[in-house]
Amino acid sequence: MLNPEPALAISPDPLKCDGRIEFNLNGRTVQVIVKLANIHLTPDNPTYPGGSWHVEGMANEKIVATGLYYYACENITESRLSFRTVVGEGDESGLWMSYVENDDQGWYSAFGFSGGQGMNQVLGHIVAEEDKCVAFPNIYQHRVEPFELADPSKPGHRKILCFFLVDPLQRILSTSDVPPQQEDWSMSEMVRAPALRELPVELFEAVADYARQNTISRKEAEEHRERLMKERAHFVVEHNEKVFELEFNMCEH
Repeated sequence: MLNPEPALAISPDPLKCDGRIEFNLNGRTVQVIVKLANIHLTPDNPTYPGGSWHVEGMANEKIVATGLYYYACENITESRLSFRTVVGEGDESGLWMSYVENDDQGWYSAFGFSGGQGMNQVLGHIVAEEDKCVAFPNIYQHRVEPFELADPSKPGHRKILCFFLVDPLQRILSTSDVPPQQEDWSMSEMVRAPALRELPVELFEAVADYARQNTISRKEAEEHRERLMKERAHFVVEHNEKVFELEFNMCEH
């Protein structure tokens, strides 16, 4: 939790940590999920309305940190990436915390929120600039703030390369374990195989039918993508309601 700056300067005691505060990846094979995320603006669509507060991925992806590289920014106003953290454990509406009933002003002064408000604190932001790299742990939520074209008569864009680091201690299923599943690719590769080209048509078709059982068409892939997007959208809403935007309850104990 972050408290607002006090009125008078103080000298806090040095931070003491008996546990491990460093984790070395040297010599380890790490898994990352890679994504390209581009925002294009045009004179007909000159404004980006901003993104939603979220953490990256879901539990099965085990993402522990994110690395971003802004490799292209052109003709846009200042673009910010904001961060916030949850206060407490993210459950029980703050009933585990000690407070005086209806002490809204005290809690707002100390933590930046009061009764009836979400139990989170905004940590600040970074400015997206071309050739900038940013890395942060996945314990924080983040969102892209609104921006627009600097010159509304010309197109503009903001392009980033994302690396989502998977927990190095928990390997997950990846593309190194799953062969290509595109139906078109599978058929084109079979036609190129010398041994299969020599088969009678009937046998070739029988082998092809068997191979197709483990492939999907582009239409099927897009249907899977739509279901995935809906699942993630629901998760973001639910995660906010139950954790980051859980209302702080200052009712009578």
